[in-house]
Amino acid sequence: MGIENEDAWVPRSRVGAVVVALLNNDEEAAERAAELPPEQHDSSVLEAAIRLAVRSLFDEDTPPESIAGFVSAMAQDVEIDPAAAEALIRTQLGEDDLLEGFPPEHVTDTTWSMLGYLCERQLGREDSLELVAHAEQAVL
Repeated sequence: MGIENEDAWVPRSRVGAVVVALLNNDEEAAERAAELPPEQHDSSVLEAAIRLAVRSLFDEDTPPESIAGFVSAMAQDVEIDPAAAEALIRTQLGEDDLLEGFPPEHVTDTTWSMLGYLCERQLGREDSLELVAHAEQAVL
């Protein structure tokens, strides 16, 4: 498992560029990448990446209480709407219609925040790079 030569891997999307910059502890580069004009495939790559990240930590049988506890701990480190974050995680695990009550921009912001947190603080560099590479491969 892993990317053959992670130092040589170059992201092919704005999402990948943001994640790589975060993993390199380069907040300026992450901000620059995030401020680039949106690409047509951004939302698809972001959706694929968050799905892979969530499913690497949780499965369909994870009790809602465990997800709520995880989100509560995450909210102490990252400014995030806990209700939207829980809905996002549960949606990635197959539940339907949980994000319907949130504005699309709020869901996108929550997704970015959660992906950054999961990659920086939960998954580690190699797994994060691999999931972004897989997300890009699935979409691009």
